[in-house]
Amino acid sequence: MDAAMAGPGARRDIALREEEDKGDSALIDTITLPGVERSVANGRRFVRQTLGSRHPALDMVALGVSELATNAIMHTPSGDGGQITIGLTARGQLVRAEVTNDGTTTGKPHVRRDADAEHGRGILIIDALAESWGVIQHAGSTTVWAEFRTASWSRAE
Repeated sequence: MDAAMAGPGARRDIALREEEDKGDSALIDTITLPGVERSVANGRRFVRQTLGSRHPALDMVALGVSELATNAIMHTPSGDGGQITIGLTARGQLVRAEVTNDGTTTGKPHVRRDADAEHGRGILIIDALAESWGVIQHAGSTTVWAEFRTASWSRAE
């Protein structure tokens, strides 16, 4: 997906595709999107294109990115005229998804188990799907990451 497909304000940066010479597949790709609702769908498309339609963790990672992007847009300054950056790294049997938002908040994302709540299930879904997840606060931004376990794979030529 190029930036034009993602819509106005999208930027895609490819840092490294594969380290074939080392025998270890590492895929690092990021996209920066405006902090608007349509960016959630664009984030899922980014995951599908980056991992490929046959990747065994595709559905888990796409759902995870969707939840993390939604949270970033709804609960941080990113949703008020800011942006989000989605990053993917695949190494061995782990795929790591990161969503960075434009701000820090007083409360960190946490699992809510209230079955009657109208909101707050995003991190519960991440907690159920991911091998592990966490939060990294930087000066002026927050990154929420999740790692998804999968079988070993290689991208088609």
